[in-house]
Amino acid sequence: MGVARTIEKRLEGLMEGFFTKLFRSGLQPVEIGRRILREMEENRTVSINKIHTPNDFRIFMGTEDHARFLQMEGGLRQEFSDLVIQKAKEERWNLMGLPRISFIPQEDMGKGELVVEASFAADPGREPARVSTREPKANDAGSTRAISSATAERLGLAPASAELAVLGDNGEPQERISVTRTPITIGRLSTNDVVLADSNVSRRHAELRRDGATWTLRDLGSTNGTLVNGKLAKQHALRDGDRISFGTSQLMFKTSQGA
Repeated sequence: MGVARTIEKRLEGLMEGFFTKLFRSGLQPVEIGRRILREMEENRTVSINKIHTPNDFRIFMGTEDHARFLQMEGGLRQEFSDLVIQKAKEERWNLMGLPRISFIPQEDMGKGELVVEASFAADPGREPARVSTREPKANDAGSTRAISSATAERLGLAPASAELAVLGDNGEPQERISVTRTPITIGRLSTNDVVLADSNVSRRHAELRRDGATWTLRDLGSTNGTLVNGKLAKQHALRDGDRISFGTSQLMFKTSQGA
């Protein structure tokens, strides 16, 4: 039996008896399970040839639905967490930490409406700064705005004019990311072009774009700010060798122009 069918079976079993009455109308747990599966499928990223999938899911819903979900919040959170682990195991995807599920009420959302935000979050005690990029499409690898330089070389893509080198604790480059097109967004959400599994990084933290020979980094109103060479920067024209800090993650900007 496939994972998708297993999910529906488990959620159907959870809704027997009292829960059948509780979820007779409005947003259904099975809908959330399906949406989580879709987010995992569509927002995979690659880091050092490992495929990662989101593990942090923020589920937004109307206040009426939220009141019903609160009555069995603990059980549903555990069920969805188990399903995320099960799906990752079957597909051989990597999770950067244990699944995190949160239900968030929204006054402007009606009954039955649903929005899911997926992101990456490392567990305490694990390496806090994990960097990955969106998995290239099988039929159009060049459409990816940012890609691991090693993956780009393996796929025969033309060298990029700029790279972001991921720095280790010793300050030395550990991995290189080719910037193939701009703008690219950087942050914790899995929909970003460069994804940082760092709790100190905002969901959409910063943006990098190119205008002619000028590369500009702009902070997108992040909680902890963006540092360039140790100084807080709202917007900064980058030069070759500049060191950028997002939370505890450090990257170095490299360009072939050396500008």
